[in-house]
Amino acid sequence: MKNLDYGVIGNCKTAALISKEGSIDWLCFPNFDSPSVFSRLLDKKAGGNFTIEAGSDYEITQKYLTGTNILCTTYRSLNNSFEILDFMLRYHTADDGYYTPPEVHRYIRLLEGKPKLRIHYNPILNYAREQVEHIKYPDYIRTNSVENMRDSIYLYSSFQFDDILQSREIALEKDEYMLLAYSQKLVKIDIKRIYLEYQRTKVYWLNWDNRSRNL
Repeated sequence: MKNLDYGVIGNCKTAALISKEGSIDWLCFPNFDSPSVFSRLLDKKAGGNFTIEAGSDYEITQKYLTGTNILCTTYRSLNNSFEILDFMLRYHTADDGYYTPPEVHRYIRLLEGKPKLRIHYNPILNYAREQVEHIKYPDYIRTNSVENMRDSIYLYSSFQFDDILQSREIALEKDEYMLLAYSQKLVKIDIKRIYLEYQRTKVYWLNWDNRSRNL
């Protein structure tokens, strides 16, 4: 394993590894010891990945938002730019517990111009041993194991589902999102919900960071 140049996002129950090009190459759902959804880290050809790809003329940089576990990958060309904010939810609830659902949020923010991108959504379940099929519903894509229909994950997105599944070129004209969840969501998912969860998670990590500095 030659390349370990990865960012890590997590919720203290599971974690995803994201390459400097913005590809999720490792994720186990719903826990650390669960079978993998993406395992390209171990097998580049067969492992599966979840990539947002821009053209070769884009310069890509990556950093964490200061004081948080939110990973920001920025794509810039001469006249176009956008960023991906990758995070898993973790914040306090009213009963002094923690909200930590098995979800990966990919919040895509337009910075300049009209950048073009492609999405490669390629989950291969159970350490690349179970191929999948995608079923489109009005609000989400359900991805099932061919061998076990109950082994499934759910992708919510503001992008057109066919553009995702067929890796078509997309012109980014506004902020967009993708939400990968282990379970079907009972609340409406839209860009406002994604922004709210982003802010809640950011506040949690900023508070955590502030307390940690005083130890």
